[in-house]
Amino acid sequence: MTRLLNGIVAFGSALLLAVTLIGAGFAAVAIPMQPPQRCRGRFPAATSRTPRSPPTSSPPWRQPASITPSTTTTAKSDAAIAEGQRRRRGQRRRRGQRRRRGRRRATASTRENAARSLPADAISHLDDVYRVASMAKPALAIVAVLCIAGLAHVAVRIGRRALGRTLIAGGGLVLAAFCALGAWAAIDFDGLFAAFHSLFFQAGTWTFPYDSLLITLYPTAFWMGMGGIWLAVTCIASIICIIVGRLLRSETE
Repeated sequence: MTRLLNGIVAFGSALLLAVTLIGAGFAAVAIPMQPPQRCRGRFPAATSRTPRSPPTSSPPWRQPASITPSTTTTAKSDAAIAEGQRRRRGQRRRRGQRRRRGRRRATASTRENAARSLPADAISHLDDVYRVASMAKPALAIVAVLCIAGLAHVAVRIGRRALGRTLIAGGGLVLAAFCALGAWAAIDFDGLFAAFHSLFFQAGTWTFPYDSLLITLYPTAFWMGMGGIWLAVTCIASIICIIVGRLLRSETE
């Protein structure tokens, strides 16, 4: 009974590893990019603010003091310095408030423009894509945790050689699946594209004309680049699993 249970755990761990490797490629393309607002502070040259011209004359609190300052002059200069600091703090605070209000208005304006420009079916499809991606991320995280637990069980309860076989099986399964999908794409790309979308979306909700705005925003080159990153990350991770698995098997032989 224990041997059967260990075999089931090893087989399930190999399947979970295959899904985790595919999820690693998905995570590489699904990580959100840094918002442009955060990059503006790191690259001052890219900001829209125009540099201020240097003042023609120094402020009163920066002018050189007289050789023999009196008590009244010193008190006036201290008051001028304090007043200048208060003014600068107030100006910085007001500028920050204006920038925050401008960013909020720009974000709202961008969303409104997108809603006005894109047709309702395109917006509905984007909502579907976002919903599928939002559901996939926690699901893949749970699968990764179960995979780690299964591999740990195989390593402790069965042995390192069994762990090596599981790693080889998981990585080899992913590479075999990608080779089959690649052959399918070379023969009938449209069929593969339709089959993939039918798994996650309802029929008729993901087909758009070639000259539509949605296709223009996300052209074929964009998806080819995303697919290339996904494929490269998953294949590299699978090859690493196979190499580590072979090393574990050779150490125990």
